[in-house]
Amino acid sequence: MTKNEFLATLAYELSKNKVADAADIICEYEQHFAFKMADGFSEEEIAAKLGDPIAHASQFESSTERPKHGGKKITTMIGLCFVDLFAGIFFALLVTWEVVMAVFSLTCAVIAACLLGGLNIYSLIPPMPYWCGAIFGLSFASLSVLVVVGCVYFAAFMRQLMRSFGRFHRNTIAASSGKAVLPPLAIHPQLAPKANRRLRSIALTALAVFAASSVLGMIVSMISSGALGFWHAWGWFGYKGAN
Repeated sequence: MTKNEFLATLAYELSKNKVADAADIICEYEQHFAFKMADGFSEEEIAAKLGDPIAHASQFESSTERPKHGGKKITTMIGLCFVDLFAGIFFALLVTWEVVMAVFSLTCAVIAACLLGGLNIYSLIPPMPYWCGAIFGLSFASLSVLVVVGCVYFAAFMRQLMRSFGRFHRNTIAASSGKAVLPPLAIHPQLAPKANRRLRSIALTALAVFAASSVLGMIVSMISSGALGFWHAWGWFGYKGAN
C-alpha cells in the first residue's frame, strides 16, 4: 500500500465515523510518512509498519462508545508524574548544555575578533607576532562557526525530542482512557533537506578551515619563535626560553 492509498483509506474511514478532527489526524499521519521517508524507508514499508488504516480509523470513533478506564487512567497519571519529573531534569540539562555551547561560540568569536584586529583587551591574550595571532584568529573564527552549527542541530534535536515526549505523553494518557493514539514521533532532528545540506556544508568547511589554520598557526609560530615550544619562547606561562 502506498502513502496516498493509506491516507485515502484512512480519510474515508474517518469521514464514515464522523470524526470531527479528521483533518488534523490525516496531517499527523502525513508527517509520519514524511519523517520515515526522510530516513530512507519506502512508502510501502511505512504503510506495512503502521498496519491497517481501517483499524487506525476505528480508534477515533466516539468516546461514548468506549468503556471507562478511570482506575487505569489514575494509575497512568501517577506514573507519568514521576516520568515528567525526571524528564524535566533531563530537558533542563539539555538546555543548560545548549547555553554553554552558545557562550563558548561567542567567546571564540570575541577571541577571533581580538586576534584578527590586533586587540589585546586588559592584556588577556598572550604576546605573539600579529600574523601568528591572525592565523590563530582564523582558527577561532572557524571554531565559532562550527559550534554555531552544532547549536542549531542541538536546538533542533531538543525541539524534536520534546515533541516526541509530548506525543508519548499524549498517547499514554489516551491509551489508558481507551482513546485513539497517534503515530509516535522520531527523536532525531527534522530539518528541511535544503537547510540540512547547507548546515552540513558550512560545518565541513568550518572544520576544514579550523584544522588547517590550527596546524598552520603552530608551524608559523614555531618558525617565528625559532623553537618548537613557541609558547615558552614567547613567555606565555611566565617563563621565556632562549631564542
